[in-house]
Amino acid sequence: MLSFHLEPHSGEPLYNQIYEQIRERILNEELPPATKLPSTRSLAANLGVSRNTIDTAYYQLQSEGYIDSAPKSGFYVCDITPTDYRHQPELPSVPSPQSRDIDISSSASASASPEYLYDFDPYSIDISHFPFSVWRRLSRQVLMDDQSLFLLGDNYGDPLLRDAICSYVRMSRQVSCTPDQIIVGAGVDYLLQMLSLVFHSLHMEHITLESPGYTQAAHIFHNNGLTISPGILDKNGLTTASISPASSLVYVTPSHQFPTGVVMPYGRRLELLGWAKSSPDRYIIEDDHDSEFRYRGRPIPALQGMDNLRVIYIGTFSKAIAPAIRVGYMILPPELLAQYRLICGHYSCTVSRVDQAILTRFIRDGYFEKHVNRMRKLYRSKHDLVLDCLQPLIQKYHLTLQGEHAGMHITIRLPDTVSETALIQHARKQGIHLYGIHSHFLPNHTPVHPEEAVLLGYAGLTEDDIKKGIRQMTDAHIFSASALSRSI
Repeated sequence: MLSFHLEPHSGEPLYNQIYEQIRERILNEELPPATKLPSTRSLAANLGVSRNTIDTAYYQLQSEGYIDSAPKSGFYVCDITPTDYRHQPELPSVPSPQSRDIDISSSASASASPEYLYDFDPYSIDISHFPFSVWRRLSRQVLMDDQSLFLLGDNYGDPLLRDAICSYVRMSRQVSCTPDQIIVGAGVDYLLQMLSLVFHSLHMEHITLESPGYTQAAHIFHNNGLTISPGILDKNGLTTASISPASSLVYVTPSHQFPTGVVMPYGRRLELLGWAKSSPDRYIIEDDHDSEFRYRGRPIPALQGMDNLRVIYIGTFSKAIAPAIRVGYMILPPELLAQYRLICGHYSCTVSRVDQAILTRFIRDGYFEKHVNRMRKLYRSKHDLVLDCLQPLIQKYHLTLQGEHAGMHITIRLPDTVSETALIQHARKQGIHLYGIHSHFLPNHTPVHPEEAVLLGYAGLTEDDIKKGIRQMTDAHIFSASALSRSI
């Protein structure tokens, strides 16, 4: 039986202490691959803790790819390359210069339409619980306290905001960076355009993206002259074997793949980092689009924290606060940062200094963390309600769920007998707006047997509308192959 040193009064959850100690032994090879772990029941009895505590620790280890389960057998240690990325090399300092005055169809979500009674939009968020009074008060304070905000500021973003972002991602996402590495811009789309200029200057003009994936990124890179290749997904995310030999860049969403919801495990992350490290001009773009919203265990650590020299980290406040805030940020490795300053350093920051100052205070004074915690609780309640309401449909129509326990949508994989297109058309006739996965495959990627699935977004709906919408699906036999054949 494994031995543990637990400190019940340390303030750190017991499940996290158990998780950390097992993870450490796996990384140190004290627990070699294929080692069977004690059952949750026996370990809980041995440690004198609840079985739920062990379940949570094992779930986190399994989510991150350190262990896996075998049906009716138990949990086993995964075969992981023992490279330890926890100790990062010191970042070389980059001198800060003085600041100076083919069409691809977009996958953006359709706007709400009166023809739909229930719109399960995977892009929508709930802004009804946003602390508007706090934001207004901070706005007044900012405008009264600092009139210099109406002058041009730092091209890379105001230093106080970059410092606040740096502290936040270090603590919440285990990202390794300094404030000087952070570039602030008006959303991810703008930042990807700036990156394209940098890539062209370095003759890195071929990129592999997940397919299905975030096709808006493909649209932007294509329009900026990069060549796009599709990367194939399996149960662990992007396969390194599918990365084009011509690519020096890869775009991934490892902590919660969009749209499938797959979490890239530790072993696959090591493979991907190994690909990047095999050549001096290879980089990984990590889009951490909804990392704040995970409903079981703790958030999955960022890939960037494993290698701060090969990963470009991109984040945004669009989902955590509001899309109209239009504040995104990227964290560049030192070599790319030097090139960015050379190629793009003369561009002014595209985010209003007033908005930057408000957001800085919102983060610094603890309002952002409080808001995220409130929204995580709210979205978890909606998420659990969706799962409860879907249970009869899952059993009746043999549906498979992906991406649950995180994010703002659930992916429903359909049986082979059900057509995604026909299902969406049938749902539309019932006043229900569903979103298919086919539109998220890259335009130049048509699988021989494409996955049939729909994305069920719940964040923008009230709990009452979730219940009514799924009840409408049930009554209309939305997932029934026979009903679909009659409707088309």
